[in-house]
Amino acid sequence: MSAPRRNGQLSSCEPCRKSKLRCDHSAPTCNRCVRRGKADLCVYHPAPLTKPRELSRPLKAIRTATKEQMLVPAKTLKWDSLSASSPATVLTPAAFPNPSKLPFSGSGFLGPTSYSGAFSNSELDVVDFPSSTRSTPIDPQQVARGAQVLFLLEHLPLFAEISKKRFTISPGWVFGSPLMDQLFKVLEEVYRNATQDSGNKYARLLDLSRTFFKNTVTPIVTHESMTLAEYFSLAAPRWEMLSLLFGFAGTATYQLPPHSLGLEHQDEITSKEGLRQICIQASQTCLQFCNHLGTLSDPLSWAMVQHAIYLSHMHGSSVAKTKQDHRTWQMLGEITTTVFALGLHQPDTDNTAPFFLKEIRKRTMVGAYALDKELATFLGRPPRICWRYCNIQYPLDMSYEEIVAEPAIRDAAIARLDPEGWNIDGCIDKGAKARARLAASIDEENALEISLSNRLDGLEEKVQKARKKSDELRRSLPPYLQWTEDKTDPQVASFHIEFLYHEFLLLQTLYKRVGKGIDDFVNKALEIISILLHMVSLETRSGQVHPTVILDLCYIGLPAAGTLCTELLRRSQPQASVATASPQTPFPRSDIIQKLSVFVAQLKTFARQQEGDYEICIKGERIISQALDRVLSPAPVGVVASSDDPWNNELPGGDIGDTDFMAFLENFDWEQEMRLTFGC
Repeated sequence: MSAPRRNGQLSSCEPCRKSKLRCDHSAPTCNRCVRRGKADLCVYHPAPLTKPRELSRPLKAIRTATKEQMLVPAKTLKWDSLSASSPATVLTPAAFPNPSKLPFSGSGFLGPTSYSGAFSNSELDVVDFPSSTRSTPIDPQQVARGAQVLFLLEHLPLFAEISKKRFTISPGWVFGSPLMDQLFKVLEEVYRNATQDSGNKYARLLDLSRTFFKNTVTPIVTHESMTLAEYFSLAAPRWEMLSLLFGFAGTATYQLPPHSLGLEHQDEITSKEGLRQICIQASQTCLQFCNHLGTLSDPLSWAMVQHAIYLSHMHGSSVAKTKQDHRTWQMLGEITTTVFALGLHQPDTDNTAPFFLKEIRKRTMVGAYALDKELATFLGRPPRICWRYCNIQYPLDMSYEEIVAEPAIRDAAIARLDPEGWNIDGCIDKGAKARARLAASIDEENALEISLSNRLDGLEEKVQKARKKSDELRRSLPPYLQWTEDKTDPQVASFHIEFLYHEFLLLQTLYKRVGKGIDDFVNKALEIISILLHMVSLETRSGQVHPTVILDLCYIGLPAAGTLCTELLRRSQPQASVATASPQTPFPRSDIIQKLSVFVAQLKTFARQQEGDYEICIKGERIISQALDRVLSPAPVGVVASSDDPWNNELPGGDIGDTDFMAFLENFDWEQEMRLTFGC
């Protein structure tokens, strides 16, 4: 049914209005137009009496194009109108297939147990799967919202500068610099051609918004020899790509040092907090557009992964006592649905996909798998993506520049890989991070399977077997990813610490479930703290501490320090000293006290105020400090902690006994926040 006019009457379609005939207001096509053979002309104009906009040159992003590409007509779009003859992009004259003619069903990837298993591939090729959303109209209000989002492209140079600074810290392994640079390049030209020499920018952006909607519901047709520039000429003017842009820029504000953003002004777009709010809302709005249209594409999976990382930085990833927010966990569910529907969990058999797209798909799946493992571990929930049901492929150890390069350069880079796919140059800034992240995530799933299991029979044997597998997996990494004290790369140390942390989780499970392995548990925690402090010392001397080290300090160091703190206080009690003493391994009391003291100081220094990890870090620092005070200087009876400190409302006061304080330590959740270890 058509939208009502201001007087409450329903709008007539254009053919009926111009012919002065009574319209029955049916949607998407009125019955009178069907009978008169004018169904193709039957559209409901939202403002039929408005003056036509000024003539301006056609919008196109490739100046060498031989055929001018006009803007999409100002009408309510329908899926029915998106045929192969429709100009579906403002960039190239390529024809698109019907949206229902996908390489899989309307619901996406079909596995061996699906209904398709009863048919051969040739039989499936002739089946036209019906689409339940083919007649879904695009709401004019959505088009207007899209125009508001597109207004933000006026600040595209700012977003591009933030992205450039982000890549100076560390090259992304899911979304690399060539990918983001090409996205900015195409969108800049699209926006410029849409708005320059126009006296009515909003009208032009409304047309551009309609184009984005039309492109978003149109499949991206690829071929094996397709270049990155060709791909982005089709993929960039889509809502999922805009979501990726805003999500990446917003996340970068958390990854960059505050002084390097250059946001000294305090207006809404140039203040750091204002920019974050704008980016998160714009990214979320673009994803809502995609959800409304039922979009399923590779760029959508990219945007979702980046948006989840952004949410974790802004809102946290857990339902903590002081922060009831589960948006990151909810987004993980949407990511899982999308990567499964795209079939990214299985080897890529798409012969029409170019080389770079196949590699990006591998990295996207690794990113989703790693995110799933880390969220599941830190929230103590079952993982959504299980290794036993997937055949996730290791990405090749190549840089993004090599992946998107010409075939000759790409083949030369492939020739410098060993039989396992690692580069023989010992360079960590290529694809090694993606491959190491997948190995670490597999190890994390092994630890998670034991930690979340309710079965206690054979637990000690299972833990020891998992620890052995973890050590073998870590040692299978190439030599340049094996950490030793003489190596200064924080990424190598981070991978090493992560494998140690998985062992820490296994030993924690063994100790808490059956009360065994306390010495190994404490020693593993002490090893983690020692390496962390060593890396902080090296980074401090270099003049700048890498964000990875700070993340490890907060999210791996804090649980390890909490374990040492609890055990230190327990062994300081006279009645417990005999029961907990181990004749085989002396308790390193002095070493633990020294390193916990340094750890507290470093935590206080590097925890960024008012950001996602600040509250839990400072709360943990206060608890550890209070435990050290009790060990070194027992408080006199009757002394109560000062009420001037607002944290004392949550921490136990100095007048409670050590036994009660130990109970508080054991029940304190040292892992309330999420540690996202990969920079996309």
